[in-house]
Amino acid sequence: MTLNYTSAIFLAIYLALAGMKLRTGILAALLLGLLGVALLLKPTLHADQLIGGLFGLGPGALAGMAYFSVRELGARGEPEMRTVFHFSLVASVCAALILSFSEVHALNLDSGLVLAGVAGFATLAQLAMTRAFTRGKTMLSAALAYSTVIFSSLFGAFFWGEVLDTVAWIAISLIILSGIAATHFSRASPVEQD
Repeated sequence: MTLNYTSAIFLAIYLALAGMKLRTGILAALLLGLLGVALLLKPTLHADQLIGGLFGLGPGALAGMAYFSVRELGARGEPEMRTVFHFSLVASVCAALILSFSEVHALNLDSGLVLAGVAGFATLAQLAMTRAFTRGKTMLSAALAYSTVIFSSLFGAFFWGEVLDTVAWIAISLIILSGIAATHFSRASPVEQD
């Protein structure tokens, strides 16, 4: 999961390759946030897991490319609704193909309502994310995405009684500091306009 959060770093690489000048401060904010995520999630990687770890970077690289693509689509005037529709369509077709090889369970009222709730909130979240990357400041949006780990940890503590140790609170503080720094450097940046 930690490797998936490298998407912001990959996004910065893609933007730099596309010719965008990135400020050192925003890059430092991204690295600080990733450090906080790593401290909070406490990943382990043993020598025999190196190849798996490299494959774990794939989702981060692909997510960074997806964010870059969403930004480029928005810059070219593509409406957010259409982008989200096509994303959802491709994801649904791919999921249907994968499900065709596995056991399918019938829906009842309870599971149907849960599934409808997940689908509705996922669609709203995808619309919000797409708008943030197309109309907002790209690197700020990427840096603030680290806050999802904070919410997950706090929900775990509140709903399931998980105990956050001192390192976890330091990690949360680093992620918050990263968001504040990204906000500051994004405001000061004349390179990337709203």
